[in-house]
Amino acid sequence: MLLFRRPLDAVRPIVAGNGAVLKKGVDWATAERYREALMSCGVRCEIEEEKVPVARATLAEYAAQLQAHLELLDPGRRWSYIESEQELFGVPGPASPYPLELVVPLERMYQEWLAVSLAASEDLLRHTAGMVLMGNTPGMVEDAERHLLPIVRNSSERGQAMLAAARGYSPLLFRPLCEGLEVGLAYHRGRVVHRVAQAHLKAWDMSENAAFEAAFANLRARSTAPLLSSPQGVFGGGWNDGYDSSRMLLPELIEATVTDGRPVVMVPTRGMLMVASDQNEAALDAMLKTAIEAMREEKMVMPRLLRWVDGRWQFFVPPSLARRLNSLAKYVEGNDYRLQKELMKAHEMASGRNRSIATYLVGKLGPEQLRTSACTWTRDMTSLLPKTDLLYFADPASLDPPITVSWDAAMPVVGALMQRTEDHPPRYLVESFPNAVQLAQLADIAAAARREARAQAARAAQEAQAALAAQNGQKAPPVKSKAAGTVRPGWQAVRSVLARWVDTKPAHAR
Repeated sequence: MLLFRRPLDAVRPIVAGNGAVLKKGVDWATAERYREALMSCGVRCEIEEEKVPVARATLAEYAAQLQAHLELLDPGRRWSYIESEQELFGVPGPASPYPLELVVPLERMYQEWLAVSLAASEDLLRHTAGMVLMGNTPGMVEDAERHLLPIVRNSSERGQAMLAAARGYSPLLFRPLCEGLEVGLAYHRGRVVHRVAQAHLKAWDMSENAAFEAAFANLRARSTAPLLSSPQGVFGGGWNDGYDSSRMLLPELIEATVTDGRPVVMVPTRGMLMVASDQNEAALDAMLKTAIEAMREEKMVMPRLLRWVDGRWQFFVPPSLARRLNSLAKYVEGNDYRLQKELMKAHEMASGRNRSIATYLVGKLGPEQLRTSACTWTRDMTSLLPKTDLLYFADPASLDPPITVSWDAAMPVVGALMQRTEDHPPRYLVESFPNAVQLAQLADIAAAARREARAQAARAAQEAQAALAAQNGQKAPPVKSKAAGTVRPGWQAVRSVLARWVDTKPAHAR
């Protein structure tokens, strides 16, 4: 196969018009006859052997080449090619200088790459890789608004992400919803789903308000179907898209469902929303049982009932469910603090600091054996304390018994010594131990609590005996005082359980 080629600026008029004469698909002898004829007309011609076009890469091969350039610029990032969506998805690694999860639509970039010459194709790949890592790829910015959705998450999840994040971590977008619960944004495009960080908005040149407005509009557009009812009076969604819990953010949907009383919701997992009336105890009981079952299979989002009051969600604790709700909350909090402690210990070792990560302890205390949380504040030990029901003040060098005080009662005395960190679930940094005056105040509070516990135990015993006597038609016998040795103080049980906790580890490690 032969090719005639002539620069356009050197071509003279031939017969009619101007232009270059190209002749392909001829043998050498025919090409020579064409050349002689053209040269006789004063046109200088050349004969070249036609080059077979180099086969260009497929989309998958282009993705592999682009990934190789991306890995040179960001070695720690993990990339995956999603063939069905024609996308690359990259997750930042421990040493990644670009702290964004990236979705890279490839089709447009692939077509642009095919259109350039072979010599320019490598330069274009390098340029494209740099643009990708800045979050500025064709098709990504323009389509971002269409793929945003609001998500409801436990605040502990963001706290764990902060601890496990790569260097240069960009804070995730969130807005508080109620204690322990927040609203974030998800970018959901095909099979790729990731939370949106502040750096994403900067790369997309999008404001936070615009992002949340677009996300809520997208959620409403896919939430036109009403909630479905059950025989127990519990309503749930039939969307099955993984965003059922997000529908609690649509008050018009929730309020239209509950016509008697106030709406109560429970979002045990990301893909589950349960709604009932606060007047329907059977429905609330069914919601709690379902949540406990769901918790065994998936990570719990919120282990509490939430009631819609004055335009916001508030904790709701029906007396008949108080014990089970408390147990569920303590179980979830214990797991969250356990995971947090593992991540924090790794950070402490990496930074060379020697701060103690106090353990979140849970035990059954008091006559009712109610699950109660506690942690230890130890003298001469810089510690990060979890937020618990009880604080245990321990001095390993002292022979005096430790002082046990409820968290709320201790705050007016020692709150100034505690510094709230940015961690979720909450932690408090303590670098000094309460002084003698403060310890005396705490001891007085503890003594008052013991007296109140004894009084409550005595009243409870008297009421129980009175009820029993009423059933038998007898007069209730008088309840003997503590001096008679017949009534065990409830606070004694609290102290005994706490003592068992303390004995499980050496004093210097509490």
